[in-house]
Amino acid sequence: MYGRVALVAVILVGATASGAAAKSADGSTTKAAEAERPGLLIRCPEVPHARCGTIERPLDPRDPDGATITIGFELHRADNRNKPSLGTIVAVEGGPGYASTDSRDYYLDLFAPLLARRDILFVDARGTGTSSFINCPGLESLQGDYIENIRLCGEQLGASSDLYGTALAADDLAAVLDELGIDRIDLYGDSYGTFFGQSFAIRHPDRVRTLTLDAAYPVEDQDPWYRDLNRAMRDAFRFVCERDPGCSALGGDVIDRLAALADALRAAPLAGQAYDGDGVLRDVEIDASFLSYLAGVATYGTTVYEELDGAGRAWLEGGDPAPLLRIAAEQTDWTEVGEPEVFSYGLYVAVICNDYPQHWDITAPFDARPAQFAASVADLRATDPEAFAPFTVDDWLASPWTEYESCIKWPAPDPWVPPVDSPATYPAVPTLVLVGDLDSITSSEGSQIVADRFPNSTFVQVANTGHVTALGDYSRCASNIVVEFVRTSSPGDTSCASQYQEIRTTDEFPSRLGDIAAPPGSGSAEQRGVAAAVTATVGDVFPRWFAMLGSEGVGLRGGTFTTTGLDKVQFRLDDLRWVEDLGVSGRIEWNRAKGAVAATVTCAGAAECRLTISWNYNESHATATVTGRIDGERVSLTLPAP
Repeated sequence: MYGRVALVAVILVGATASGAAAKSADGSTTKAAEAERPGLLIRCPEVPHARCGTIERPLDPRDPDGATITIGFELHRADNRNKPSLGTIVAVEGGPGYASTDSRDYYLDLFAPLLARRDILFVDARGTGTSSFINCPGLESLQGDYIENIRLCGEQLGASSDLYGTALAADDLAAVLDELGIDRIDLYGDSYGTFFGQSFAIRHPDRVRTLTLDAAYPVEDQDPWYRDLNRAMRDAFRFVCERDPGCSALGGDVIDRLAALADALRAAPLAGQAYDGDGVLRDVEIDASFLSYLAGVATYGTTVYEELDGAGRAWLEGGDPAPLLRIAAEQTDWTEVGEPEVFSYGLYVAVICNDYPQHWDITAPFDARPAQFAASVADLRATDPEAFAPFTVDDWLASPWTEYESCIKWPAPDPWVPPVDSPATYPAVPTLVLVGDLDSITSSEGSQIVADRFPNSTFVQVANTGHVTALGDYSRCASNIVVEFVRTSSPGDTSCASQYQEIRTTDEFPSRLGDIAAPPGSGSAEQRGVAAAVTATVGDVFPRWFAMLGSEGVGLRGGTFTTTGLDKVQFRLDDLRWVEDLGVSGRIEWNRAKGAVAATVTCAGAAECRLTISWNYNESHATATVTGRIDGERVSLTLPAP
């Protein structure tokens, strides 16, 4: 279930030249692995400053003399090796299926404040990246029947289909640490990496100094219907609306409005054309089940949270389908998954079919499983028919957001190796559990359960944040909490986690300039209306940016823009139209770390203008300053930021 839609250490510490054992600052013992095994580490071809290595592991631990699997890893040494090591960090990517080595830049950025005196190690889980990645072509292409392609993948793997679960991958990491002479590690995992991290800490408690779980979900006793995710989704949309002044002023319950939209789409699906995030015109159709998918994927960014409520009302109340169709086009994955060495869809299904709860006996033959699944569905309908409100059970089962039947044709394990023995013993290692309060793929509810199971844990909920809190954290709160925890085994002051800016919603989608109600602020109503339209046009590129893969985008009602940069983002607008009768051209600069947005634009059509617009993207309830000329008159206005 977890992770389908996204479709996201350090060793050799203080070794002496002679290869004698050395003590790290935390008292753990290491050895000079290169002296023990010459050639174990070589210069990484793609990352020259790092060292890469591999070890061979039994594919099946029950048969140590049988087939082996290559486990690859990548070591980044501490910058200052003239002083004793302060420890070892291992960072584990999510998915399951993503290669940890491919996400190195995110982890190097997160842990940069510690890397002068610490090494960092990335070990690709078996079946991913440099660890003999699985390539199941039908799954990687996203073409054809999904469940049949899963069956074919299981058939391709044959007897090894049950040998890629989390438990064996956790034991592989322990073996790598043994080879490199690492005693204890600071282990960080995000998303599925938290599932792995729990398994490793439970199976190898003496190897963990600190454990950080970012966007965690339980490794045992999980509800196979994942109803906590639906509860988290409802909470998230309510939080977003309650915290935005414009949305909260609408009154009522955003979930009731979502239910009305679902009812309308269930009665008559909406079909049409819209541009995706990269400016490609797509045919799209939205029914109630696809709407439930859109509500689910909101957690992976801000776009859906910002626009879905307003877009739904634009169609239901104003008969304008364009905003809703655009969301559907942008949130649909029109491409192949990508290279299997970056994300292995085969490994993904091998893990979820082995480690996650199913609605049938996983040892049962294929022909017995449909009846078992049907019985589970019937029981849900009878005992909890509102489980997925505002959607029906049928909506939720048909949604591409859910995977309740995906593994129904996956081979039975022989024998089953669970991620942890149950009941598991959770070690008293210092544990930090973080979760965004808008996360509906690893819920706050589930993360709290994880935190409660570790006896020495700290739980931190990060406001206005979706899935995974510390990676790409331009506000440097969650990331600083993680760094402080690894540094000291205590997260320190976590109050900043409640101070992330709210998501600013787009509550109206007017078709023409004259349809815009002038927002509060300085200046005449006419000037504020034009300024609001231009500012909204400028603001409209930000949700697009989060939804695009390339550098070229299209406006809601015409025009184009291009973008460059990741940390310091630039946009060029060419007759961009958020309303039909006003085109906006010019440039925008966005410093993501500082939050500063500065736009210099002109407008033409229903009004003529030359304006400078600025606001701070990272500021709560931010105000935009608009100066320049509108229809020849000099203006200096303040408006709510888009």
